[in-house]
Amino acid sequence: MEQGRTFRISVPKYPTQDPNHRILAHQRSRFTHYYFYIRDEVLGPIVVRMASFFPFHAAYWLNGHSFIQRELERAGIAFRKDDNAFLAVDNVTALQAAADRLSPAIIRKQLDYWTLILGPKFSKKERAQMNLSRFYAIAQIEYCRNFIFKRHFPIHKIFERSCEIGLWRLTANRISEIFGVRLHKRLRGKLATVIDQIEHGHHVFRAYWKSAFLKQYEKFSRYLRNELCSNNLRDFGLKKGLDHIDAVRKRFQTITDRFAGFQAECLNVHVDFPLLQRLALPVTIGSVRYPGIKIHDTRGIRLLEVLLHGGTTVGGWTAKQIHETILTTFQLPAKSYGLNQLRYDLRKLKGHGLLQRDVGHYAYQLTEKGVQVALLLLFFHKRLCGPLANSRFHHKPDPAHRPNSKLEAAYHKADKAIEAIVDLLAAA
Repeated sequence: MEQGRTFRISVPKYPTQDPNHRILAHQRSRFTHYYFYIRDEVLGPIVVRMASFFPFHAAYWLNGHSFIQRELERAGIAFRKDDNAFLAVDNVTALQAAADRLSPAIIRKQLDYWTLILGPKFSKKERAQMNLSRFYAIAQIEYCRNFIFKRHFPIHKIFERSCEIGLWRLTANRISEIFGVRLHKRLRGKLATVIDQIEHGHHVFRAYWKSAFLKQYEKFSRYLRNELCSNNLRDFGLKKGLDHIDAVRKRFQTITDRFAGFQAECLNVHVDFPLLQRLALPVTIGSVRYPGIKIHDTRGIRLLEVLLHGGTTVGGWTAKQIHETILTTFQLPAKSYGLNQLRYDLRKLKGHGLLQRDVGHYAYQLTEKGVQVALLLLFFHKRLCGPLANSRFHHKPDPAHRPNSKLEAAYHKADKAIEAIVDLLAAA
């Protein structure tokens, strides 16, 4: 028993010349609906809901990925599919060609067939007395674009950062630009950005506009999926008839392109460097709180340099050996950097996952992540930040007399860029 569209028949309030005259009016009421679950040869698995009252409204649910699967099986192209995602395929061009072949004519032909089989039957006399026909309209449609990665790590990081950017920078004006409409006070419906966590624990980023929404989520640790869903195509100035599905596809493709372009523009910036930001924040493990690692911390840089360049001992170094090496390498007095200060720094590196300790020998060595972070910070200070800072305040090399080196050319280019940034900031 479900709500559905039907007609109400009533006797006129005042008598008419025809005693059989009745008034028909649209109404919604509860009555029986029949559900059929079908495996179609062309469209794949589909669901049909048939109403038991006039005008016998029929609703169909179908998935374009199932149609693509049937096309690839018919062509003998090997593929691997899970749910509604193709994990692997032998011929990518054939996959796209199969998706492009889904047309209103193919859909209508299959729906007409199942409507004839499962729908109500009329006699020849009844057919002669009225014009029977079916009109198929799109009640809800979803269009998705997939960005495929070889590893899960970049997907998770990109999606995590895009959610943060979307909540802060995807304002009402930007949402209207992505959907290609004007923003005015008479706008009805939702206009918001949220992050939902569905029952399976996956986070979904949604940007709502009227009766439509854009959503982005991870799928199978391989896909970053952008999906546009609409419950009313009139919001986009589109007709909902099945014949206009190609126009809907083109319009939705443009909108998802704008959304992906917005995220690419926000992510492709130099200031968006979350590694240093995460290192600078404190970390809490259990009941222990470890302070952050600052990029300008001289003690931390010295310790990382010793562990990186001098830590060749098999099994790691003890705290005492590391302390003696730091004092000797940087010619420091024992009072300026004590053993307790070193242990504090070692605990801080260990809390951030940059250092590991052999409990049996109390020996320390850098982890794989620690080696990469140490290289990054040391290169930043000694190979990049150091030469550029020296050229700004002490000695600026003459560009007319410089060695034929790509590295030196890059330094001169960076010098000009920094000078331009300083001039712009001064002007502002």
